[in-house]
Amino acid sequence: MSANPSVYPPTALLTGPNGFLGKYLAQGLTETGYRVLGLGRTAGDVICDLASQSPDLSGKSIDLVVHAAGKAHTVPRNEQESQAFFRINRDGTLRLLEALDQLKTLPSSFVLISTVAVYGCETGENITEEVALLGKSPYAESKIQAEQLVQHWCQERGIRCLILRLPLIVGANAPGNLGKLVRAIRRGRYVHIGSGSARRSMVLAEDVARLIPGAAQLGGIYNLTDGIHPSVRELGDAIAQQTGNRPIPTIPFGLARLLARLGDGLTFLIGRRFPFDSIALTKITGSLTFSDQRARQELGWRPQPVSGFNQYS
Repeated sequence: MSANPSVYPPTALLTGPNGFLGKYLAQGLTETGYRVLGLGRTAGDVICDLASQSPDLSGKSIDLVVHAAGKAHTVPRNEQESQAFFRINRDGTLRLLEALDQLKTLPSSFVLISTVAVYGCETGENITEEVALLGKSPYAESKIQAEQLVQHWCQERGIRCLILRLPLIVGANAPGNLGKLVRAIRRGRYVHIGSGSARRSMVLAEDVARLIPGAAQLGGIYNLTDGIHPSVRELGDAIAQQTGNRPIPTIPFGLARLLARLGDGLTFLIGRRFPFDSIALTKITGSLTFSDQRARQELGWRPQPVSGFNQYS
């Protein structure tokens, strides 16, 4: 479903419009007839750092809210860094909701960009939305709490609520783990371990953006993936080919396991976790995929395969 500009020019408030995913969302909303009102920390129609400020939305007419701003892609090294996730993802969401309450007319729909990290799964296949939310990292816990705030707020006010739990997002100049992988392959600092057959759920940023305008009119909680879940080897080889790198070398699983055990020993000796240990090896070599069947059945979700993406370089 698209906005109908012949009736009126509906407005979508988009937080994080200058971020990696936000840029795709802004384009998708604009293409479906929305006037996008961007709320960002340093640039936008409304400039506000939700981690410490409440936005001034007085006089604004907002039909749809897409809350994409948030903190991700880092591993906290101390309590202060851990709390930053809660200040941004949880408290920032609360400040946004409180500001919306001051509007003369509330928006009809609210979309929250969330994450599959809320499930807290290290490995598993075809994990559905019915799985309990057991994520324990600051990132996961802060997003769980943001989901709860949004659900309660929408339910109390009769507003449609759409929560999208996303896996690894693929797009041009991606940050986070995908960006690190691309840089490591470019520098020749990446190897496959064993068969590299572990599968990962991924989704194209442009597909997420394309879905939101229509899905926002329905609401619900959904995992989104490309439905194919490429293997670690397939993804790495595709990146190497597109960036003009040599084929990625492979080390035997037995050697990787030995190195991981050495990492376990170093973790014990230095008192903090070594980057490559048995936990890391399990994550790297175990599959972690999520089911998008609910979105396919209820939203008509028809994603493109991530394997067709050709802008890693």
